[in-house]
Amino acid sequence: MSFRFWSEWARRFRWQLTLIGALTLLSSLATLAVPWLAAQVLGGVVTSGSEASSDFELSQAIAPLIAALVLLTTLNIAAAIVSERASLSILTELRKRIYNHVQMMQLSFHDASRSGDVLALTSYEVGNLSDFLANTIANAPALILTAIGALLILFWIDPVMAMIVPVLIPVFIIMARIAGRRLRGFSGKVRAAEVALIAIAERDLEILPAIKAFATEEHHRQEFAAAAEKSRHLAMKQARLNAFIGPAMALVAALAAIAVLIFGSETLTEGRNSAAELFAFLLYAALLTRPVGSLAAMYGAYQMARGTLARLEAVLALDPEQGHLDGKKVKRSEGAIAIEQLHFSYPGRPEVFTGLDLVIAAGETVALTGDNGVGKSTLVRLLLRFYDAQAGEISLDGDDIRDLDVQDLRRQFGYVPQRALLFNGTIAENIAFGQAPTDTEEMVIRAAKSAQADKFIDALPDGYETQIGDHGVRLSGGQRQRIALARALFRDPPIYILDEATSMYDLEGEAAFIENCVSTLKDRTVIIITHRPASLALADRVLKLTPNGVSEEPYKGA
Repeated sequence: MSFRFWSEWARRFRWQLTLIGALTLLSSLATLAVPWLAAQVLGGVVTSGSEASSDFELSQAIAPLIAALVLLTTLNIAAAIVSERASLSILTELRKRIYNHVQMMQLSFHDASRSGDVLALTSYEVGNLSDFLANTIANAPALILTAIGALLILFWIDPVMAMIVPVLIPVFIIMARIAGRRLRGFSGKVRAAEVALIAIAERDLEILPAIKAFATEEHHRQEFAAAAEKSRHLAMKQARLNAFIGPAMALVAALAAIAVLIFGSETLTEGRNSAAELFAFLLYAALLTRPVGSLAAMYGAYQMARGTLARLEAVLALDPEQGHLDGKKVKRSEGAIAIEQLHFSYPGRPEVFTGLDLVIAAGETVALTGDNGVGKSTLVRLLLRFYDAQAGEISLDGDDIRDLDVQDLRRQFGYVPQRALLFNGTIAENIAFGQAPTDTEEMVIRAAKSAQADKFIDALPDGYETQIGDHGVRLSGGQRQRIALARALFRDPPIYILDEATSMYDLEGEAAFIENCVSTLKDRTVIIITHRPASLALADRVLKLTPNGVSEEPYKGA
């Protein structure tokens, strides 16, 4: 496991972890005191018999024991609260770091990853790490102190009997290593099964309309049930192994205690040890099983945390998009775009562009046409730097876009994709998208009117406060497209990219939109990907994209 990782998080939460360590160390000292005090009480009861003074002496002996137990309970409660708080704080920070890092990764990372992998990592897997750091590691010094303290007291009471204990330590170590190795293997399998289950559930919810349309519910139910059963089966195996470790070690310790009891009874008969000393020895031998068992369980937790940390470090080691940290700042672009000798291919696929050249002047409206799969949407992704080309250059106002701050670059564009990317919220929230709709109410309404969305919104009972459901499921396709268009218009950027933005408009709605766009898009650079004649009429130039490059079409809109 990475020492740097643990040292970083230990340093960030050093005060909380130090407090946990102090509380558990004090708890360890109180724990070591309890057996001795209890042995004095038991020894006094055995030796005093029925003497008249026994009640008074017993009450005096019990008082320190009760005080130690109350102190121990108080320390344990305080340590548990602080540990849980630290664990949750670390968990939250880990989740934020992973989420922020994943957000800054290029789309190629997400294309190559299952979303279930990322979801599992940010949910239950990082919980294992935070718990391991805040609870397991922080408690280790106290467990070690308890084990060493109990062992030293055993040797102080009776060195001969205490020799039985060190003989058993290698047995504990061997058992821990065997169990830990198997736990690590199970951890990876359980994690893979959980990721597969999450991925199936996410996929099926995403394509639920298709599942219902093709009446394949039973097939998908069986697939999910099989994945759930596999996950349960592996998790149960892991749980059985976890359940075995502690009791098995406790059994070994108990057998050792019985051996000590047999041997100790002889020393008591011979008068070598008092009753109190024998009771103390047995209690400390029993006490020793708790830290030893906990340290063995810690080894199993360590093995499971190793796998999670390896996956976490693999993700965090990936470089984010260029321009997130050191790119040139851009205020507001003029909107001039130049593409020179562009080469691009998706991983494992033929080249989409093999030397593409294209110049779009600032304030110009260009319509891009071409056959399906020729690269129209790919060109948009390259302009927005969702992907980077293998060769060539795309420049904005003369600057290579790879040298620009990637967020500033994207703020220059108002992008309307083929599929409206809406979220479960109100219409106003979807249009404002990242800004508070209450602070920008007039802008939201103006954008909705420009997108020809205001009429259907006003007809809804809750108007702009209407909840639209996941992916805008409560709206029609045309309504979703209008909301996505209003979102782009709301930002009022210098460049618009409309990727089949009016494909679901009726002819009347499209005509009204085109008429309104003449003034709305004036002095803006506009790239329209469409085949509809009405939208083509907006263009200053109509360009046809082919595998060999770009050719200008004879049609020119009015």
